[in-house]
Amino acid sequence: MTRVRAGLVPLAVVAGGAGLAAVFVTAPGLVAYVPPCPIHALTGIDCPGCGMTRGTMLLLSGDVAGAIGHNALMFLLGLPLLALLWFFWLRDRVGGRPAPAWARSPAALYAWLALTVVFTVVRNLPWPPFAALAA
Repeated sequence: MTRVRAGLVPLAVVAGGAGLAAVFVTAPGLVAYVPPCPIHALTGIDCPGCGMTRGTMLLLSGDVAGAIGHNALMFLLGLPLLALLWFFWLRDRVGGRPAPAWARSPAALYAWLALTVVFTVVRNLPWPPFAALAA
């Protein structure tokens, strides 16, 4: 079981790299191959992942503001947090220093899930919320 689990990390890195390469070679305006989000197609609601592919295309082409505009949670918090967790994992594998307690805590996962739910609700509110007052 340990050998299988150890092999999943390099496989995930290769798969992620292949996915980023595929997104990188696609021009940001050419997103016809990107399948629509099934949640958005059925309900009209933006899910937590809506905009990630287009945002990644923009991020890889250097448009950070455009990427944040497509999915603020992922590009402001998600990617930096993922990079930090990857650093902790690598430091543990190479140097034998375990990740901090907060990074291994189930509470951190629950906090991320709660933040994702709040983000989903907030991003689907009619914005700007006080537009009727300004008119």
